Amino acid sequence: METVNPSVHMVTNRRGEQADFLMNGSGGMNRAMDLKRIFAIGLLALHGGTSRGVEGSYLAQTMNGNRLPAELRVAATAGNFRLFRLEQGVLRLSDDGRFTLYFRYYHQLVMRGAKPTSTPVMSESETGTFEARDGNIAFTPAKKSGRKSRPSISATIVGDQIRAAYTLQSGGSEQRITLTLRRDPSFW
Repeated sequence: METVNPSVHMVTNRRGEQADFLMNGSGGMNRAMDLKRIFAIGLLALHGGTSRGVEGSYLAQTMNGNRLPAELRVAATAGNFRLFRLEQGVLRLSDDGRFTLYFRYYHQLVMRGAKPTSTPVMSESETGTFEARDGNIAFTPAKKSGRKSRPSISATIVGDQIRAAYTLQSGGSEQRITLTLRRDPSFW
């Protein structure tokens, strides 16, 4: 009779997480232990995954393909336009399914024929909840007192990058915005 010596082998998934598999001497997996793991992975796939692993801070990199700081001009009435300049955006995703978005920007109404002037930097924050599944992430902003509820924003998440597309409404004009954020552990 041949003796089989089991050994533990480390396996790393796409997100860098490690798991150990008990292998027998002939290279086969220990069936009882690994069938449980396979079953657990199957359940996660069946239920679409979880938001686990996306928590952290993400720094805005581009707006409509332009590196920050980036400007956006939205048509207003009678040849005027609204100038938005995004200086910084930081998104924090917590492991409890909540988010905080902090951004610094300039905003002004530029009259027809006039040039933009220097304006003070403004900052705002938005909070709410998020849910991440299968490479998609949905943000639901919290309702602020005295204001209308804001619509949810859908985004994609691939590795350390989030890409969100939404519509900015200003007066009677709408402008499609695409924001790309990258995980950055140096914030918050």
